[in-house]
Amino acid sequence: MSVKYTDRILVVDDDPNLLAAIRRQFRSRFMIFTAESGPEGLRILCNDGPFSVVISDMRMPGMNGIQFLARASDLSPDTVRVMLTGNADLDTAMHAVNAGNIFRFLVKPCQKDTMEWAVDAAVKQYRLVVAERELLERTLKGSVELLTDILALVNPVAFSRTSRIRNYARQIAGRLRLSGVWQYELAALLSLTGCIALPPDTLSRFYTGETLSADEQELFAKHPKLGRNLLSKIPRLETIAEMIARQQSSFAALALSGDTLPEDPTVIGGLILKAAMDFDTLISLGHTQTQAFVELKKHQEEYHPLILEVLRSIEVVDVEVETKVVGIWDLNNLMVLAEDIRTRNDLLVAARGQQVTLSMLALLHNYIGRNEIKKEVRVFVPASTVKKRARDAQAAV
Repeated sequence: MSVKYTDRILVVDDDPNLLAAIRRQFRSRFMIFTAESGPEGLRILCNDGPFSVVISDMRMPGMNGIQFLARASDLSPDTVRVMLTGNADLDTAMHAVNAGNIFRFLVKPCQKDTMEWAVDAAVKQYRLVVAERELLERTLKGSVELLTDILALVNPVAFSRTSRIRNYARQIAGRLRLSGVWQYELAALLSLTGCIALPPDTLSRFYTGETLSADEQELFAKHPKLGRNLLSKIPRLETIAEMIARQQSSFAALALSGDTLPEDPTVIGGLILKAAMDFDTLISLGHTQTQAFVELKKHQEEYHPLILEVLRSIEVVDVEVETKVVGIWDLNNLMVLAEDIRTRNDLLVAARGQQVTLSMLALLHNYIGRNEIKKEVRVFVPASTVKKRARDAQAAV
């Protein structure tokens, strides 16, 4: 019967006998990879990962253990690192812990039970780290999507944009090879949280390029800070809240280098949000991608050059759509509203450009039940969906 390994262990040491001994000790429990040098270990780490644990000797020719584990930390941050050395010097141990974020420091010769204890503890630590990240990314992300869905009902004008801004933020962060892309996605989804305090007609005028009064401009300028204040109270959203607070920050005002990205993710997040939102506004006003890029380029001091350059080739979602008039009860999540839905008293319920969601449907059904909105609405439907349904209908005849 074959054994299914769930954890991979990489051992790097220039002693082939020690590598053979560790393979024998753990081969029935883990998938063991070995390397006799730091560069070989880095290659394996990149090509054969992810690894739960990496164990490295301290004294190796060319690249020592501290150098190797520090590089391994950059390449695979979740992998738990263990140092194995014959040098029991305390200063070396402290240097290793600080430079490579070492989980355990073992001294040669290491007893089998000590090695087993260290590897077991390291594997448990790796599983905790991965479980926490998955919880954070999946559960928190799902919760945020639900929150934005609800906020869209409160202020449909603002939140009809968030799915597009999220798309652009994800692409920008991905092309810049930033870690934790999910954070930038969530920041985009929640970027307009502070707009719940703004009148919908003010937002409508802003997004259609109309001139706002001085009072309206001042009110609009405050929404990022309001969003930050609301979201910073939620655990694990502190970094995202700070990104949102910085979404109107001008690159020139930050006095940063245009050749590299800042290390602070909240600064990068704010710059990404600003570029993505301004780009989306131009696209929404009917500009082509090239025209939008040229317009942003005219004010290039507002944007980080590396982020602005990504917008030159970013993928703009341009799906072939058809316009249809459908009953409220026939709406589904493949449709996007082609017109505002308002009550008979002219209260905006859902804005043009907003994708249909379950919470929107529940709200619309309530209004229909009270006969407060029209029973039909114009929507955009992907042309491929319309054609498929036509083929299905033909086939059924």
